[in-house]
Amino acid sequence: MSAIALLNSVDRCELKVSSLFNVEGWVAIVTGGGTGLGLLTATALAENGARVYITGRRAGPLLDAVARYEKSRSKGKGNITAVQADMSTKEGIQRFAGEVQAREEWINVLINNHGISLGAADINACEQTAEGLSKQMFEGESFETWADTFKNNVASYHFTTFAFLPLLAAAKTIGGFSEPGNIVNLSSMSGITKTSQHGQFNYNAGKAATISLSHQQATEFARRGLGIRVNCLCPGYFPSGMTIIPSENNTGSEAHKQEFRNKWGIPLGRPGKAADYAQCIFGIITNQYMTGAEIVIDGGWLLESVYSAHL
Repeated sequence: MSAIALLNSVDRCELKVSSLFNVEGWVAIVTGGGTGLGLLTATALAENGARVYITGRRAGPLLDAVARYEKSRSKGKGNITAVQADMSTKEGIQRFAGEVQAREEWINVLINNHGISLGAADINACEQTAEGLSKQMFEGESFETWADTFKNNVASYHFTTFAFLPLLAAAKTIGGFSEPGNIVNLSSMSGITKTSQHGQFNYNAGKAATISLSHQQATEFARRGLGIRVNCLCPGYFPSGMTIIPSENNTGSEAHKQEFRNKWGIPLGRPGKAADYAQCIFGIITNQYMTGAEIVIDGGWLLESVYSAHL
């Protein structure tokens, strides 16, 4: 089909931004939605008419998130509902899925956003010899740190996905939408980079595993004709509880941008903004031709890290 024929085959109204990224009436799940990028995601979806369910271990941040949204919400039809649950256990996942299933007949998008960063031994803070590195990296971490990282950042995504699979499928069969629900798994640029970022092997390996898990899920669902898309988002530095970084408001001048480039290794000279992230999320979840992809949004950090030994 030629480009002209392709254009002629579509209603021009479908190409308006309001149609391209329309999520009004959607039901969305955002795990870890009480803080950070999860809260940003939940707010953006609700502001555009989605019914959003957020979850997390602690009730306080969840209730605060709902209260803040209700206080400042626009006149849209969306809302945010909090359900406390520990997504690192099967029992917690089942409880959360049961709470949603009791209220909804389908979901349009599952965003596996929850995760942890437990820290690591600094590979640069020792004598850079075989003996020095051996002592630092062997004694500086525990097996439990690695196990907890993979349990929270990989295994829990696997079990959460399959717990919600029937509700995802029901978006088309019961909800009457043009496709079933889709899934976004949160990885990181740290899952792609070839450096350990000063020794955080456990976190980076876990985020790489998240990307692999997403590819496998997308493949297996496609093979079975389920129509459930799975994509992986790999953000770079955005201000959040995990990343203490200056906000974009402090990096406006060229001097600040250059300082930021030197310190953080981001060619664009600033951290990510809320709008940057929301635009990316909406593009992924509404694009019905995208599955099995990992999408990087890092201001060019990975490009810089290829040749910067200090990162």
